[in-house]
Amino acid sequence: MASANMPRLQDEDRTMRIQIILQSLIQRIMLRCQEWVASCAVISNQCRGGWINVMDADILLTKLFLPSVPQGFIRRPRLLDELNTGLKTGKTLTLVSAPAGYGKSSLLAEWITEFKGQAAWLSLDDRDNKVQRFWAYVSEALQTISPSLGQALKQTLSPALEPSGSFNSRPFLTALVNKAAALDRRLILILDDYHVISEQDIHEGLLFLLEHAPPTLGIVIATRTDPPLPLSRMRVRGRLIELRAADLRFNTQEASGFLNELMNLDLDAADVQALETRTEGWIAGLQLAALSMQDRADPHAFIQDFKGSQHFVMEYLVDEVLQRQPEALQRFMLATSILQRMCAPLCDAVTASTGSADTLADLQRRNLFIIALDGERYWMRYHHLFAEFLKGRLKRLRSDELPELHRLAARWFQANDWPEEALQHALAIPDYPYVSRLVVDNWRRIYHTGRLDTAVKWLESLPGDLLRQSPALGVAYCWTLFIRGNYERIALYLDDIEIAFDRMVAAGDLPAEHPEYNIIVHQLSLLRSVVMRHRGQSAEAIQMILDLLPTIVELREILGESYIHMGFTACYSQLGYSYISAKDYDRAEEALSRVSAHARECGNYFSLAHVTMEWSKICLMRGKIVQAEEICRRELSLAEDPELASYPAFCLIQLGLAEVLCARSALDEAERFLDQGLQTAAVSGHQYYLAQGYLIAARLHKEQAKADPVKAGLAQAELRKAEQIAAALQNRFLDEDLARTAEALNKKSPPGQRLIDPLSERELEVLRLICAGKSNQEIADELFLALDTVKRHINNLYGKLDVNRRTQAVMEARRLGLV
Repeated sequence: MASANMPRLQDEDRTMRIQIILQSLIQRIMLRCQEWVASCAVISNQCRGGWINVMDADILLTKLFLPSVPQGFIRRPRLLDELNTGLKTGKTLTLVSAPAGYGKSSLLAEWITEFKGQAAWLSLDDRDNKVQRFWAYVSEALQTISPSLGQALKQTLSPALEPSGSFNSRPFLTALVNKAAALDRRLILILDDYHVISEQDIHEGLLFLLEHAPPTLGIVIATRTDPPLPLSRMRVRGRLIELRAADLRFNTQEASGFLNELMNLDLDAADVQALETRTEGWIAGLQLAALSMQDRADPHAFIQDFKGSQHFVMEYLVDEVLQRQPEALQRFMLATSILQRMCAPLCDAVTASTGSADTLADLQRRNLFIIALDGERYWMRYHHLFAEFLKGRLKRLRSDELPELHRLAARWFQANDWPEEALQHALAIPDYPYVSRLVVDNWRRIYHTGRLDTAVKWLESLPGDLLRQSPALGVAYCWTLFIRGNYERIALYLDDIEIAFDRMVAAGDLPAEHPEYNIIVHQLSLLRSVVMRHRGQSAEAIQMILDLLPTIVELREILGESYIHMGFTACYSQLGYSYISAKDYDRAEEALSRVSAHARECGNYFSLAHVTMEWSKICLMRGKIVQAEEICRRELSLAEDPELASYPAFCLIQLGLAEVLCARSALDEAERFLDQGLQTAAVSGHQYYLAQGYLIAARLHKEQAKADPVKAGLAQAELRKAEQIAAALQNRFLDEDLARTAEALNKKSPPGQRLIDPLSERELEVLRLICAGKSNQEIADELFLALDTVKRHINNLYGKLDVNRRTQAVMEARRLGLV
């Protein structure tokens, strides 16, 4: 009986084991799906029009997309085996190095489709040749396969932008190594077109990553030239696998499959062998040759005549390919070759046609070197090498059409709210009046979000004389100088701008009833007040702004409601700063308190953030710590809106809040906001506020040094960074803040209280809690005292300090070094 039941029991046991295995596999699949969905959600939430923004660095989403394998591609199992062997044997670096056209990206795309792990892709271009931009892109790429890893890395992108302009990537790289080491699966990071990178700091950072990479992280580099890495040392250590041109070239069998099966040429073995020999297996050459041979009556004769060096072969074949295409298709490819990326509506605009969607589909069908940039094939581009030749031919044959083509592209990008790409094409014309109009129409939006680096790049792409001869451009440039703290340089431009303005008015080019006339009048007055304040003429600056305020309401019908809010935002903020300079803090707070409502209405988040930072400083100085924190947190809550979260302007509030939290001894939270603010200020070009952040960091580290003496050295290091920036800016207000911080850092704690009647230990405890912004009841609760007892201690310490109010007690306590 037992033996009869044995097979059934064995079958049940086998079935149970299979069920357990299947359940485990299902759980693992669900986990991977959850991570993939989370990754997509991260990208989707940040994506708008194919772009995402990180730390004020524009990130092109399609650079992170895993490339799709071309239809009908020739499989290359021998190369896949090489790649898989390197992966299985734990090679740290896979180097795919060969000239253009050897199928590096296509091979890796094929490999990824068969790869059982997770791979992050990053397509590099020459704009990525900056240290902080490069590693920011790496962080975004890794986030596509591991959202938790990507988010963690973003927080460690070091804010340590040195005053010299160099970027310290070591904290980021260390975090990447440590986070990767903790993973339970292997990740692959693929860097495509690495040959565009020449920045030595990037090479050194990559070397650090390769030397310390854990087994869970593999790096793949696709490049036209060998990177400056110690490849021989890596070979000796068995940490490198290489695929080069000799490996990537098509062999005769692969060439035959490509030419006859994929391109349908029906060549005999001798012709395939001849073409493979002449091209040396160069895939792009074979593809171009195949396109040239289509519909030829005698392909054998073409092959026999096909010869020359690689460069001339490429040029010859491009000419042949173009000439073999319909005339309309040739015109389309040449006209659209000016575009770095293209979609059907954009191509319609540039070619003045309506059938670009069909034409793009035709280009894909003909394998004419067009690459899809997204899964929906909405955005596309030409193969870089092919695009270069198309542009060269366009310049040789139809150079007179180039300005109009760029103008059409610029207008399309402008109409579709991509001003930066519109400017690139306008500059390529070059049409400086049109560039000027683009800048004038768009600079406020950039300025209001705090994207200083972009605003400066736009304006400094123009000839210097144009900034002085165009009042609108000159005013825009002066406000970027204001953000940068270069107040004295504003004065160098104002005289020329006013002369140009008067000349335009006298000539009738800018009549008084024109809206721009009133805008420029107001802006020039406000900029004059900035210069006056910096030169110590606070009273004159205040009066100038007070005279300006009543005129703003009168312009509501001419300028519209939005400009009225802009005017009040600018006037009240500058009025508040002038009152601060005059040490009239009550009026300063009154003026600054009016800014937020107007700034929110017109979207001027930079002014809102700047005012918040300055207002919180006044509150701190006057002992109103609770109010300072409330102001900062209220305005910083705006950054919770996904549409506003990426605005660099909010770094000013983060820095201000960090100082407030330091004042109430919440040092850990203060350091967190300080790191966030410094990081954004560094990458967005805010040198003036970066210096202020360094000073806040110095003061924070001084407080931390009471418990950890090592922090004292960090405080001095932050002070030196601020000193170097201050030396370049020559800003009086920054110099004064620098001097106060230096004095505080270098002042030794007094050996005892400098009071005739010293405070008792209990009175010192009460005083410190007052300085932390605590109410009498909160002090009583914290010290377990009766409320009347607290009041008695407060009266006693008031008498000993010779003050009458809490704010006076706070200021006197700080002056004496008691807190």
